Amino acid sequence: MTDAFWTQVLEPGETLLWTGRPEPRLSLRNFQLLGPFVGAFGTVIAGGLLLTYNDLPVSQSVVLAVIIALVVLSLVKGLNRWTDLTRTRYALTNRRALFFRLQKGETRVKAFPRTAETKPDIKNTSPQSVFFIRQERADNPVLAAHLGFEYINDSDALCAILNNRHEGGT
Repeated sequence: MTDAFWTQVLEPGETLLWTGRPEPRLSLRNFQLLGPFVGAFGTVIAGGLLLTYNDLPVSQSVVLAVIIALVVLSLVKGLNRWTDLTRTRYALTNRRALFFRLQKGETRVKAFPRTAETKPDIKNTSPQSVFFIRQERADNPVLAAHLGFEYINDSDALCAILNNRHEGGT
């Protein structure tokens, strides 16, 4: 992201404090990302075992079609999540937390005021994820979303900035 980009995004008096992007690794810690692929593998195994039985109440072609559909859906879900992460960028300013989604020909931005910020909650993903924004639903405050920057390599630098704010800094 270039200086011209930041000139358009930042408000007058707003200072860029940190930028990053998700860089997830293949790791058991990232089961949320690997889950759909594990599910597809399990479906193939279970389906293979099911197809070995001759006393099925439906034809084997129906079972095979269901297995293929489940595997395809699971793989598409997993690939979509990885693709979304490769198109995501993060920024933290003195006023806002910014989430960018790079799409064909445009960049979509979601901004959250730092007044919605909470003490950082570090998740032990690989690399770590830092959640620090609480967004409550108007219709049901109990169902609040906890948002943050996922799979970031320099979580220590981000946490230092966030903790500074909670300990009386800017």
